[in-house]
Amino acid sequence: MAAASSAFMIDRREIEFVLFEYLKIQKLFDLPYYSEHSIDSVGEMLTSAISLCNQHLGPLNKVGDRVGCTHNKETKAVTTPPGTKEAYKQFVENGFLTLADSEEAGGIQAPGVIASVFMEIFSSANQAFTMYPGLTKSASHVIQHFGEDWMRETCIPKIASGSWTGTMCLTEPSAGSAVGDLRSTAKRAKDGSFLIKGVKQWISGGENDFTENILHLVLARIEGAPAGIEGVSLFVVPKYRIDKTSGKILDKNDLYCISLEEKMGIHGNSTCLMGFGDNDNCQGYLIGKENQGINYMFLMMNEARIGVGLQGLGQASVAFLNAEYYAKERIQGVDIAAKKDAKNPARIAIVNHPDVKRMLLRQRSIVEGMRALCYTTALMHDESEHGANDADKKKAHGFLELLTPIMKAWCTDMGFYSIIQSIQTFGGYGFTKDYPVEQLLRDSKITSIYEGTNGIQALDLVGRKMRMEDGAIFAAWLGKHGKFVEKNKDHKALSAEILMLGDYVGRIGKAAMHMAEIAKKGNKHAAILNAYPYLMAFGHTIICGMLLEQAVLAHEKLTAGNVSAGDKRFYSNKIKTAKFFTHHVLPEAKSYIANVISPDVSCLDFEF
Repeated sequence: MAAASSAFMIDRREIEFVLFEYLKIQKLFDLPYYSEHSIDSVGEMLTSAISLCNQHLGPLNKVGDRVGCTHNKETKAVTTPPGTKEAYKQFVENGFLTLADSEEAGGIQAPGVIASVFMEIFSSANQAFTMYPGLTKSASHVIQHFGEDWMRETCIPKIASGSWTGTMCLTEPSAGSAVGDLRSTAKRAKDGSFLIKGVKQWISGGENDFTENILHLVLARIEGAPAGIEGVSLFVVPKYRIDKTSGKILDKNDLYCISLEEKMGIHGNSTCLMGFGDNDNCQGYLIGKENQGINYMFLMMNEARIGVGLQGLGQASVAFLNAEYYAKERIQGVDIAAKKDAKNPARIAIVNHPDVKRMLLRQRSIVEGMRALCYTTALMHDESEHGANDADKKKAHGFLELLTPIMKAWCTDMGFYSIIQSIQTFGGYGFTKDYPVEQLLRDSKITSIYEGTNGIQALDLVGRKMRMEDGAIFAAWLGKHGKFVEKNKDHKALSAEILMLGDYVGRIGKAAMHMAEIAKKGNKHAAILNAYPYLMAFGHTIICGMLLEQAVLAHEKLTAGNVSAGDKRFYSNKIKTAKFFTHHVLPEAKSYIANVISPDVSCLDFEF
């Protein structure tokens, strides 16, 4: 475990177990695209990432929260918290911005699952800061995939060097989740560019004082385009105009930060209300084809949703580790089993109290389950892009699509819940600013809201992802769990828990059929009424399956012998964690499924 003068902590042993023992990501290094990497090189990058967090991101986290960003109403300039500029410089110089990018785009072609590990680590150190490079990377990928040659040749190197950042401008005051309701417009200019006009809200990193230029990826409707989502196009709108030939920065574009949002958390990130084209002179350039903006933006949104799931993991992990450390240090009370007539019974650390142990193990099991899900999803992305053959790529892509909404929603809601448990472990101190967990709670709440609320993730899962290929991908994932259960149902140490998993896999399948039957009857409202409870039940089941897979692996390591005392404790705890989740967290899925199969639809009839 690494710690610093900040609240930053990670469990490196756990991370490396998931990567190299559970997922065996070293198999990726046999693929030509990733052949330059190895377990040793990943270890070196991990050490570098931990150092960056200890020296820059971790200490900046509290400063960012207390000082925040400021906005000059006259100049419209935004000042980020002191230390942000140096932190971004170090982030880029250490190669983390372009880590998983191709060599042509300035990267080193590291597996995306490794980049995801660092997203978790950086988010655990400083979520507000990590949003700047996170969205910049996603904007770069959209330009790389769909932009014109001059955009790629000019913008990608500038982003890779750390000179320019990027944003995603979807939401407007009148159009949030319903993107098709946007009012921003794009008018054709004589030089082939477009004049953008509109207001965008909640734009993370919309303005800063640490880069030369900002590339805003803006959704707008070209004059005469169809109404709704079908008529939305995507534009790159630079803060400063760009000479398309030389790439040089020209004069200020007609856009500005109207104000900073007053938020409950992530104060270190400049979340802006942005105005475009007040003087009818905001120049933007079309990305790809007209009226295809939402399709292009989905690349950015899907990356962002995976990134948000990792934020949920990072925040929950550091909250748990802080709570665990505190519980081992905090002396309070005596052992409840101590003899009543004993004189001066020994005072004990609160980690020894059963209720605190329960809270801590609940947090631990949730965090370790989240990590398994997040890294698995990221691995699916790598295999879908660079797998050994087309069949492997197709299978991985299907699982990636299925898991993304679960990863985003389950990890952010359960992560937030886990942080609540951390505060409870700290007691009254957790409610104060003396300790970091209250900030973690405030910073993490946004994760269940942005990049598609968790309710929308549930609709995406039930309405789209589970129906892909007529349900074949969903069935294949359930089959994956079923095969594990069949193989290990007589396991010496875990048979009871594995059989419980099998029961819940069956329940998940039956609940899905129930929703499908309701939909076939034409009652769409009733069919999706409990989409969110279904997602949570599915998430619980998937997580349980992954934790039990890890437990079986840990048992194999223990029975094979020749393990160190430290590894013996680690593997034993893996088994205990999986057992705890199966018996104390998984049963919550039963109540979620009861929601799904209930015939009651009084909610739909209720008048508010």
